[in-house]
Amino acid sequence: MKTVQNFGLFYILFVVAQMFICNYFNFSMYVTLSILPVLVLYIPLSVNTILTMLIAFCTGLATDALSDAVLGLNALALTPVALLRKPIIRMVMGEETIERQETFTVRKNGFLRISLAIVLSCCIFMAIYIIADGAGTRPLWFNAARFFASVASSYLLSLIIVKALTPEK
Repeated sequence: MKTVQNFGLFYILFVVAQMFICNYFNFSMYVTLSILPVLVLYIPLSVNTILTMLIAFCTGLATDALSDAVLGLNALALTPVALLRKPIIRMVMGEETIERQETFTVRKNGFLRISLAIVLSCCIFMAIYIIADGAGTRPLWFNAARFFASVASSYLLSLIIVKALTPEK
């Protein structure tokens, strides 16, 4: 119970941090920083997929409403990440992590597996975000450069978030 309460507090704090990132850390038009995919990935596995999608949608909508983003863009991109959260975890971490509903950590699952799960969730999020943001008005090279730069920077920022979200034993 304490882990879930701590996770809820950290989740809210990191969503507020994402709002600050959206408002004040616009490095260039090629880079979109987002820690939202890793937050959704680390929602406890005891929460079912429908509730996870609802949490992700509300998180994305709140982030859009309280930052200078297009309303609904983060919600649109974050909901499929929530839908594919358990298949990503099943593919990368294995079936026993889903069955035991345990939290996955770098110590238990390894840095490469955690990194792969983060990169996959960031790729899903950024692909939908960039396609919806550009709406067919930007050239392919621009969208590709923005995608790769955004995934790389979001991955590096997400590694810091993973350290804060995983319980130490």
